[in-house]
Amino acid sequence: MLQTATKMASSASSSTMMMNGSNTFRQRPHRANVRNCGAKTQRRSVIKAMAGSIESPDEEYDCVVIGSGIGGLSCGSLLARYGNSVKVFESHYLAGGCCHMFDHKTPEGDLYKFEVGPSIWEGLDRPTGNPLRMVFDALGEEMPVKTYDGISLWTEEGHWRFQTGDDEAPGGFCDLLREQSDNPELAIKEWKALKGRLEPLYDALDACPLTALRQDAGLLVSTIIAVPFYLTHPMVMLDIPYILDSFHKLSEQYVTDKFLKRWIDMLAFFSGFPAEGTMGATMIYSIPGFHRPGASLCAPEGGTQAVVDKLTYCLEKFGGELQLKSHVEEIIVQDGEAKGVRLKNGKVIKARNAVVSNATIWDTVPMLPDAEVLKAQQLDRSVEWKEEMSEIPELGSIMHLFLGIDATGLPDLDPSHICIRDWNRPLGDPQNVVTIFIPTVLDPEVAPEGKHIVHVYTAGSEPYDIWKEKQRGTKDYEDFKRERAEILWETMERIIPDIRERVEVEIYASPQTHQRFLRRHKGTYGPALQAGGNLFDVLPLPNIPQPGVLTPIPKLLRCGDSVFPGVGVPAVAASGAIAASTLAPLPAHLKMMWDVSQTQNNFWQKNGGRDKWLRETEKPFHPSEGGGAEHMDPSEYYKAAANKMKVTGNMKPSGLENESSSAVSI
Repeated sequence: MLQTATKMASSASSSTMMMNGSNTFRQRPHRANVRNCGAKTQRRSVIKAMAGSIESPDEEYDCVVIGSGIGGLSCGSLLARYGNSVKVFESHYLAGGCCHMFDHKTPEGDLYKFEVGPSIWEGLDRPTGNPLRMVFDALGEEMPVKTYDGISLWTEEGHWRFQTGDDEAPGGFCDLLREQSDNPELAIKEWKALKGRLEPLYDALDACPLTALRQDAGLLVSTIIAVPFYLTHPMVMLDIPYILDSFHKLSEQYVTDKFLKRWIDMLAFFSGFPAEGTMGATMIYSIPGFHRPGASLCAPEGGTQAVVDKLTYCLEKFGGELQLKSHVEEIIVQDGEAKGVRLKNGKVIKARNAVVSNATIWDTVPMLPDAEVLKAQQLDRSVEWKEEMSEIPELGSIMHLFLGIDATGLPDLDPSHICIRDWNRPLGDPQNVVTIFIPTVLDPEVAPEGKHIVHVYTAGSEPYDIWKEKQRGTKDYEDFKRERAEILWETMERIIPDIRERVEVEIYASPQTHQRFLRRHKGTYGPALQAGGNLFDVLPLPNIPQPGVLTPIPKLLRCGDSVFPGVGVPAVAASGAIAASTLAPLPAHLKMMWDVSQTQNNFWQKNGGRDKWLRETEKPFHPSEGGGAEHMDPSEYYKAAANKMKVTGNMKPSGLENESSSAVSI
């Protein structure tokens, strides 16, 4: 759930886009390596019998968006900015998809605001190539954030800290290599050589951001902004295939040091794969971006919900609408194109120009008509496409532990922590990687005074299959949740040894919770589509692993983490922007790109340039004592008062309820 910093140079992908047409970025799954997403749904017959028709709809808009995740809200807001009437339909009672927050009030009246989604953000505090920042620039808004300068890593070797920014600064990456590498001089030499190779590619990505992309012939015009860079840097053209290929094909040309290879794999892993399998663009952006002077990580003020609220505000500012608790049951396809949607309550909503699904591909396919209906409309290709998309393999799910703790006596903590339990196991093995985010280090307003919120979770590797037979609400289910969460507790005890004494609120969420609340197939982290294949399986050029925003059904588009450019907040924001721009007239898209460039230029002019802004901006948070509390003396450990209340929360379909709130001996 890392905010994967993914960008793509469109000049490298435009030829592939044009050749593949409506199936841009399509990868035919290898059937031996994928899992079928299930039998065809039969749930719509009763509703269809009682519902209205598309000829006499209950409501009508230019565009309908299914799902209010970051991708859907980015798409809907930009479509509204382009002048469309837009309505976004969301099943949940909260907007945001994987990025929403939920409130929990204790019996004493204390309010905790728990983060559900991404824990590591970057590039929102200034104009950058981060697609989410560029979406906000296009919408005329800024996202206030708090910044910090590093992540605590917990491995078999102990606790160490990655610091963003200048590698040569005290505590910077070169110091880390001197501490951790078996051969520091070699590691530093290899690191600098790799960075030197990546810098021109980073600039190539910057020359043509993801928001310049569209999936039609207009791409040849919208990406022309990159031409001056390539004319002045012709040699970078030879490296363009590395942007689309598996990153290990480039990194292994330089890196042999064991620690450095592990670090690169860990940084790549939040795309779902280590360096082998991660698209080069992700790492080409991340490595130079995180290691430049002044680089920092950030967290939205008010939590991730603030990002959702800002996008919702933008949607409404441009005349769009968001409707919660409104599940889309069916995408209506008639006369050979998508015409609208039918809600679970039977209402029919007509879309004059397009339907855009922000649902996962496995949740979108069951909304479509049966094969016979599609074939009757000469949409034979869409039948084959449905089968291919259904067979895309999925990554694992997530096991969550949400804690509200007393922070009395704790030293400065890092907001973000990552624990790798065993380097000798694949990072994607169940329970091998644990991620921790403590937002109250940066933003104490989201918890009662003197308290910390802690979100602990497995990084998209929790198997769904071990949960599918468990019955929610049973003792067996509740016991299994605690059993699977024990590794989360053990990880937290490395960071805060007396964590169990400090706990005042504990809430568990399983893959079933993820599936139910987010309506995500198997509660998945996203599609398991690896980079590294050949174009059309035969040409000596890299294939783009993700499908594109267009589908074989006219007027049906998709956005979100199961389309290009993939998993992560910047990636899904980019997918929403690409879908919206594909639907927009080319002149309107070019005008939007011009407005973004002017907004970014005005920011730097207003602040006296980059150097002056870096000098005068408040420095990122840096913990004074290493980022963890592992060195606390046992005599300093927290002792809970006798009969102190501890609340164990349970996620219910209508929201969070107290499973128990009794006096316990903590």
